[in-house]
Amino acid sequence: METRPEIIGNVLFTALDKIGHEPEEDVYIWSQGLATHYQNLLRILSEKTSADETRAILSDVWDFMAAAGQERINRTLGLEGIDRAELDVLTRAIANDTTHAAILAMGDSVEEAILNWVRAFALLDFAIYTQMEKQIGSRRTMDIFMDLWESFALSALEHVKRAVGVTGPDDIDMDKLGEISQIYWETIACPYRVTRHTPQVHEAELEACPYYENMIDVLGKEQTHSMTHKCQAAASINYYDVILRALGVADKYRFTMDKFMCSGDDVDRLRFEKRA
Repeated sequence: METRPEIIGNVLFTALDKIGHEPEEDVYIWSQGLATHYQNLLRILSEKTSADETRAILSDVWDFMAAAGQERINRTLGLEGIDRAELDVLTRAIANDTTHAAILAMGDSVEEAILNWVRAFALLDFAIYTQMEKQIGSRRTMDIFMDLWESFALSALEHVKRAVGVTGPDDIDMDKLGEISQIYWETIACPYRVTRHTPQVHEAELEACPYYENMIDVLGKEQTHSMTHKCQAAASINYYDVILRALGVADKYRFTMDKFMCSGDDVDRLRFEKRA
């Protein structure tokens, strides 16, 4: 079946083309990423909220997802007549099986499937933050949201270390940090442009963010910003702080970002700097 032009015209496919990735490869990143994100959420909620709070948060999360009206997402995840136990089983299975039927069932073509997984991930992340905030307040929500994204960062770290030839802290220099950073960002289809690179500093700009752009496509800019302005900048910086700590080099290097598309800038801009 031919992929509809309005699907191929989405920023996701421009970004994939820029970084040389194919939908057939990256559909697993987003489908298994969503499943892993949700499984991490279940674990963290079990540690940091009461059983009643967990039930209320998850009920609100999936009700929000269903009400967003993305028909193929709702059908594939079974969000019409939601059964929490079945969702738990489904996401756990997808997280561990690249051949799971639900992955490609998310669309009539692989392009539609990956786009719907990107949109589902963006919707889920939005719903997690906003529905937790409603149930348990901003302070506890931010704590859990940070833990959630830290778990996501660390889940890929061993794979990335092998890809760049890092076995321990002594292997880390600015070249390796630049490689690691580019792999992480391009894994989620963010084209990565290095603007400065020396032994002391690595700076780069991200030209597009399909996660953010598709959240806007589904929810609109005003509703999207009601969440991203509160948490995404802090979560992005913390994401790389935890990677530096896990690499054992947080005492030697620091990370920051000073531009964020999710806060209205034209690019995301990041910087690794060697400590004096």
